[in-house]
Amino acid sequence: MIDLKATGNFIAECRREKQLTQKQLGEKLNVTDRAVSKWETGKSFPDVSLLESLCRELDISVSELLSGKRIQPEQYQEETEKLLTASISGGRLFGVQIVIYILQIIDITIFFIPFLARQNRFLPEADLPNVLCWIAAAVLLGCLAWLDKAMPGRMFRTSNIWLEGIFAGLYFLIYMSLVIFGSFSGGLTWDAVDAGEKVYVFLICAVGLAAGVSIRTVLARKRRANLEEQDKFQENGR
Repeated sequence: MIDLKATGNFIAECRREKQLTQKQLGEKLNVTDRAVSKWETGKSFPDVSLLESLCRELDISVSELLSGKRIQPEQYQEETEKLLTASISGGRLFGVQIVIYILQIIDITIFFIPFLARQNRFLPEADLPNVLCWIAAAVLLGCLAWLDKAMPGRMFRTSNIWLEGIFAGLYFLIYMSLVIFGSFSGGLTWDAVDAGEKVYVFLICAVGLAAGVSIRTVLARKRRANLEEQDKFQENGR
C-alpha cells in the first residue's frame, strides 16, 4: 500500500528543491494550490493522469513518487518490485505460486511419460513421441522459470509455510510414484520385490517425505522472518 503521508512529504520536499510554491506547481499541472496542499499533507493522492506530469516537474521517477523517497540506481529494481508486490493482494500472489507449482507437477509428469510407457526396457527409446515429450517438458520448464522470475514478490510467494509444506509433500510423492511405476513398466513387478526391499522402499519414502517437507517449511519460515524484519526496518526508518 502507498504511504500517503510519506509520499506527501516527498512531494513537498521535491517542490521546495525546485523552488516552486504550491500555487506554481498547481498551475503547471492545471490544478489548484489546495489540491497540491492535500497531496503534501497526505489527505489525497494525485490522479493517475497527473503522475507523469508531476514526476516530470519534480524531476523524479514514478517509482520514487510511489515509494515516497529517492531511489539509488542499484536499489531501483528492488524498490520497484516492492511496489508491484504491495499493489497485488497476498491471495493473488499465493494463487500465482500455486499455479506455478501445479504446472511444475505437470512438467515432471510429462517428462516421465516415456519412462511409464516403455515395455521391458531399462530406458525408453529415443523415438519421435518420446523426444516430443522431453521437448515439451523442457519448453514448459523454461516458461515456468521465466514466469517465476517475471512475477513480483518471489520471496513473499514462497513464504507461506502451509503452501510450501503441502507442495513439497506432493512433489515427493508424485516423483516417487512415477519412479516406482516406471520401474514396473520396465519389467519389474511388485511381487518380485522381497519383503526387506519393500520395507526399504517405504522407509526411503517416509524419510524423503519428512525431509522434503521439513526443508521447504524451514526455508518458508526463514523467508517470512526476513520479510517481517524488512517491514520493521522500513517502519523504523520512517
